[in-house]
Amino acid sequence: MDIDLLSQALEAASTKALAKTRGREVRTLKGVRGVPDGETASIAAAAWREQKPSLPDDEDDLSQLFGTAFEDGLVAVGLLAAMLPDAPMGVFDIGLDWLSRTDDGATADALGWLVLGPGALAANLPQSRILDVTRRANHPAVRRAGVMSAMALTGERIEGPAAAPLRERLGSRMVRFVDAPDSRRIAEVCAAFLRDEDPMVRKALRRLVRTWGGVDPEATVAWGRGTAGGLPRLIRDEILRLERKLGHSRDDDDSDEV
Repeated sequence: MDIDLLSQALEAASTKALAKTRGREVRTLKGVRGVPDGETASIAAAAWREQKPSLPDDEDDLSQLFGTAFEDGLVAVGLLAAMLPDAPMGVFDIGLDWLSRTDDGATADALGWLVLGPGALAANLPQSRILDVTRRANHPAVRRAGVMSAMALTGERIEGPAAAPLRERLGSRMVRFVDAPDSRRIAEVCAAFLRDEDPMVRKALRRLVRTWGGVDPEATVAWGRGTAGGLPRLIRDEILRLERKLGHSRDDDDSDEV
C-alpha cells in the first residue's frame, strides 16, 4: 500500500476552516486534518479499488496509517473492515490492538461497529472477547468501542466514512452484518456498560438501546424491566418510550437512577 499517497490525498482535500471546527469536536492526540466526511469516504473507497490491501502484507502500513491523523485513521479502519471476509481472526486481532491508540468517539464507533463486532461474529467468538478488553478500559473511547460493537448485531445499516471500503467491496450501500438482531448478545453488551457514567459511553449506549428497540422492542423492554437496581435516566427514557409504543404500563417507577 502507498500510505503516503493516501495521506497526501486526504491533506489535499482538507480545509483549515473545517480543521479548526472539527478540532474542537474531535479530541484526539493524532490531530485533525479537516477533511469532509464525503471526501474521506471517497478516498477510502478509491483506496480499496486501486490498492486493495491484504494481510499480513499490509498490516504495518495500515497500522501506520491508523496513527497518522484522525481522517487517516478512519480510512485505515475502513480498509481493515473490508478485509474481514478474507481474514476474520486477523482483522479482529488488529482491531483489538488498535484500541490502545483510540481516543475519540468517531474512531471508536468505526472500530466497534465495523471491525470488532462483525469480526467476533465471523470468527465465531463470544462477545466476552470484546468485553474483556473494553469493559474496564481506562479511556472512555475504548469502552465506547465495546458498546458500539453491538451495533453490528442489530441489523442496522452501516454508516460513516469508514464504511466506504466495505460498501465498495460488496457493491452496495445497504450493508448489514446480520439479517435479524441477536438480542441475547446485545443484552450482554448493554448490561456490561449500563453503569458506566462517562457521557461518551452513555450516549453510545442510548443509541444502541434505541436501535435495538427499533428492531426488537419486546426484547429491549424485557431487558430493561429485568435489570436490577434501576436504569440510568438516558436508558430509562428509551425503555419508557418503547413501553408506551407497545402499550405497556409500569405499576412502579423502579428506575430513578440519574
